[in-house]
Amino acid sequence: MIQSEEDQVSAKIRHLPVQELLDPTQAAAYLGLTPGLFKALKLFRCGPPRLMLRSKPFYRRTELEKLRHDWCSAVRVRGEDRLETCRDIDDATGVKATAAPLDPLLRILALRAIRHRIVISIFWTMGIIGGAICLTLY
Repeated sequence: MIQSEEDQVSAKIRHLPVQELLDPTQAAAYLGLTPGLFKALKLFRCGPPRLMLRSKPFYRRTELEKLRHDWCSAVRVRGEDRLETCRDIDDATGVKATAAPLDPLLRILALRAIRHRIVISIFWTMGIIGGAICLTLY
């Protein structure tokens, strides 16, 4: 029996679009940070810019990549020089599970950004209080 081309079904692979907007938990995992450290970045206003949709924060993937690139270039580390970590981990059942490992370099750089923001805030506060004292005394 001869099958015509119409009877044969050809399988087509369709690539799903990459999720461009990430919620805070996904954004933290994308950067390799813990959610608590990512919240601290938001608290000290030194994290990536966020987009509010229906009063929920979302982060653009391009902004997260820009933040990663800026932090790495600040300490003169290129993305090509870093070793890529394996995203697939075998668990006890032998099934591949996708897990976002923590990135120690980005953790250090995030803590550096928070520390920098705190120091700058302290200096501005000292300047304002000192100026107010000088104006009061004179």
